[in-house]
Amino acid sequence: MTSSRSVMYMSELDIGMTLPDYFTALIRAKIGSASARRSLVLRATKLKAEEAVEMGIVDSAHASAEEAVQAAMCLCEELSKKRWDGKVYAEIRKALYPELCGLLGLKDESILPSKL
Repeated sequence: MTSSRSVMYMSELDIGMTLPDYFTALIRAKIGSASARRSLVLRATKLKAEEAVEMGIVDSAHASAEEAVQAAMCLCEELSKKRWDGKVYAEIRKALYPELCGLLGLKDESILPSKL
């Protein structure tokens, strides 16, 4: 997230909208702290990047969009060096968010190691 001008803001309360089931499942899955969820969703708090980092909602804050992209690319390069099987990674990631994946209709695939 950029810290220069951005805020994280859920405007639904302010504009009179509800959230779809899949989106509330996403929020529950990705924002572990109940107080952070309340602040963001039930109080429509506008969080600055540093606050979002402190609450564990985003991983890092950067001074510019270019720095945020650079940080993302560095993470990509770091993870790609591990040479993990992408399908295995995807299945483990889906298993971390079963409610969300169920609402989105994402099916689990059984992937067994090629060598036991």
